[in-house]
Amino acid sequence: MTQSKKDIAGDLKRAMSAADFDTAAKIGARILRLHPRRTDIEIMTAVSELQGKKPASAGPRLRKLFRTVPTNDRLFTAVAQNLLQYSYLTSDFGSFESVLEERLRAAPKDGFLAFLLADVLFRAESHVSPGKCVAPKLSRAVSVLKTVGESSSHFNDAQTLMARIHLHQEDHAQAFAVLEKAVARQPGNLELRVVLASSYAMAGEVEQAVSTSLSIINDRPGYSAQPYMVISFMRPQAMPEDAVKHLEAILQNPKADSSEKYKAAYALAKIAETEGDMERAFAYYGKGHAANRAARPFDMEHELREMKTLEDMARQAAATDMSSGDVMALDAKGPKPIFIVGMPRSGTTLTERILGAHPDVYAAGEIGDFAKAVNDVVGKGRISEQLSRIDDKAARKIRSQYLEAMRAYAPEKRFVTNKTPANFVRLEMIRRVFPDAPIIHTHRHPLATCLSVYTTPFAIPMRYSDDLGELADYYRAYVGLMNVFFETDRNGMLYDLSYEDLVANPDVVAKDYLAHCGLDWHPECLEFYKTDHTATTASMIQVRRPIFKDSLGKWQRFEPYIGPLATLVSDADETKVKTAQKSSRNAVAA
Repeated sequence: MTQSKKDIAGDLKRAMSAADFDTAAKIGARILRLHPRRTDIEIMTAVSELQGKKPASAGPRLRKLFRTVPTNDRLFTAVAQNLLQYSYLTSDFGSFESVLEERLRAAPKDGFLAFLLADVLFRAESHVSPGKCVAPKLSRAVSVLKTVGESSSHFNDAQTLMARIHLHQEDHAQAFAVLEKAVARQPGNLELRVVLASSYAMAGEVEQAVSTSLSIINDRPGYSAQPYMVISFMRPQAMPEDAVKHLEAILQNPKADSSEKYKAAYALAKIAETEGDMERAFAYYGKGHAANRAARPFDMEHELREMKTLEDMARQAAATDMSSGDVMALDAKGPKPIFIVGMPRSGTTLTERILGAHPDVYAAGEIGDFAKAVNDVVGKGRISEQLSRIDDKAARKIRSQYLEAMRAYAPEKRFVTNKTPANFVRLEMIRRVFPDAPIIHTHRHPLATCLSVYTTPFAIPMRYSDDLGELADYYRAYVGLMNVFFETDRNGMLYDLSYEDLVANPDVVAKDYLAHCGLDWHPECLEFYKTDHTATTASMIQVRRPIFKDSLGKWQRFEPYIGPLATLVSDADETKVKTAQKSSRNAVAA
């Protein structure tokens, strides 16, 4: 009787199946001492280390494999995928980048290696800053992708990645050029056409976005919810008659991913809203948020604790004069920053567009350069953890890196704006690094803000808005934090800007906050909509219009359905920044 050959990795596999990864890693290491050339066991051991208590140990193991396993080996993809997971777990993308560069130098015409290197470079930058930023490595990624020839089986993937990088950097013209050529080569590739339609929408190119979306729907009506969502928010009157049927099918499909369900629900909500059925619209918005929450859980208690911690740190800084020394001493010539913060949909875009029409100002939009500089200097972590690491030396490094980025955007300007709303949680960091920088805080009626956040299809959904009660809690915490920042505004750099005041009296209010920034008045600031510069934000369609007042009361049509948000009105004193305690609005020295 022939005895079956024993599987030397049996114990390793059983430990992994039982999710006992630390034991599995030890078993794998023991097997490899006797069988050092077993690539499959090396990979399983690395996976166990990644899942267990020693993810750092997986790095050297995976890098060794990546250097030696041929790209056409069936296990090469597994090695690359696990090395990428290691990069995310440890925030160490540099070691993956270095071994890729090493292999690409040895095989400069390998299209797969070129694509992988560009992908890792892009992932590394996106991991640090999800928004546009000055990132030389992204230029390197684009140049590497250009070496992938049309004969390569990875050419189409390389072109799509190149377009994504251009979109990330808001270089829409370059993205369109790449995507339009790709679609011309592959007219049947619906995925590419959806990306192109979405890109047009992000840039505010209404005609191209709608026509491309309609062509996709015409070819395959139920392919994706994205084309319907583009039409519903950009030109609802062009919506095909059978749209609801196809969108409902996507929403009810158990195999559809959460992103598709989210988009289908939002498109259906906008259709109902256009028809005047606010109750049905609000119900669909709720379904969209439910799909997002199911896929992306959120710890609201953690968020609220973090904001309380930031309040305490701001008070402590004010009480102990925790300024970062003379951080301005080594400033080189070039533009200085203006920060615009607030809740999303609170008027940050309009505020910046008015500033950006001034000849001395460049409107950079929602850029991630400040967060990137902080991460580069003090490492990743919670905002409060990063803040605790910013001493005088770190503050000078962050300031220097950020000012260098501002020079890259517009070296000839006096100011460069950063209108990332979420920077309101970084205000104590900003004040420590830039005690001389004007900060404009925008706000609207609490229900106008919260309902606009709730009903806007953000590219990256705001997870705190998926539950109406949690959204109300988050808004209260934001107000509490901002009030502390105003109370502790040592240098008078904060300016409190009401969106309603700006829309009602733009000449007076805009002139006032420009003066706060040290800028003289130019009437063309109120003609910002005549410029070609498009803000890539959720309000991208509105920013090309003059200031208009028809949005001021839009939230009221949903008032009967808002549930827990109603308390934001009844608790008015708790949901307004205490403007009596705001800064003096003294002009900032340029």
